[in-house]
Amino acid sequence: MHTTHTASALLLVLSFSHAVWAKDAAVTAAPALSARQQVLMATVVGSAAHPRILQVRLDELHPTQPDIGYDQVYYKLGRYAAEEKRLADIAKPKKFADLCEANGQVDVLPGTANVASATLAAPPASYRCKAAVGSRPDDMKSVVIGPRGSVYLTDGHHTFSTFWDADGGRNHQLKVWVKVSDNFSALSVAAFWARMREENKVWLKNGRNQAITPQQLPSAIGLKSLGDDPYRSLVYFTREIGYEPPDQATEFLEFYWAGWLRQQAGIDLTRTDRGDVASYLATIKTASAAMASLKATDIVSGGRTAQALGWTGVFRQGALDDLVTPTGKLSYAIAYKKALAK
Repeated sequence: MHTTHTASALLLVLSFSHAVWAKDAAVTAAPALSARQQVLMATVVGSAAHPRILQVRLDELHPTQPDIGYDQVYYKLGRYAAEEKRLADIAKPKKFADLCEANGQVDVLPGTANVASATLAAPPASYRCKAAVGSRPDDMKSVVIGPRGSVYLTDGHHTFSTFWDADGGRNHQLKVWVKVSDNFSALSVAAFWARMREENKVWLKNGRNQAITPQQLPSAIGLKSLGDDPYRSLVYFTREIGYEPPDQATEFLEFYWAGWLRQQAGIDLTRTDRGDVASYLATIKTASAAMASLKATDIVSGGRTAQALGWTGVFRQGALDDLVTPTGKLSYAIAYKKALAK
């Protein structure tokens, strides 16, 4: 009889221990959703004509690509820094103009933001944009709501990384407005990434054109988290010289061009001095001419035709020359890189 009681007691203890362990394991595997996560998961998606807009912090954004073109971000940071030194002469500081545009507010109003030391996260009290938030949704960046309310950025990695690194890195909690293209929060993690691949909303190749997994994507935006793809920078500088992004551009359009440029004879960035204006400009010219020389129906990469990726068939020398004026994009980018090296 004593043995029976002992065995029963032991089973009761083991059963209780298993229940406690199971509960602890469940808590560890799936922490309770925060109020913010619940709000994000409940987000209703609008239409293309009337998209749902949402305010998010920069540090809530998860990248859907492993790399950006650093030189594109350097151009913006270089321009911001140069304008900061002569704000009295700048009616519309570029960084605040960019913020207004990203929020769908067209542009900054002249004379409202040219205050020394003002940051994007702490703008001057006089700061105003030309229109209300969301007035021009085509200018806004897009996100997808994922499992547990995570916010995945599918467009705007360069713009928001620039904001992240501007002002000495004091904008990580800057609030911006974005368009919600999809809400896939009800899916499991595996099903979510499968759907993202199907919808072409994730880019799973690194700056060396090697395949990666979703788990290898960075957890945050910004230069310290995202890697550098020099060919992505090259495509940025060829814009309006060798091609023009179409109004309804495919996601990750520039990466398709970058993949093509990697394969072209005579376009080798390992032999280009990207800190030297003449060397970099010569490569940009070669790349732009190669892009313009394609036929509309030529396949660039990923099954996309040149026409679908913004091909014009025209090489614009004037736009190339503009890159190296005192206020040109390449001039700002190289000046900023040289300042970083000091």
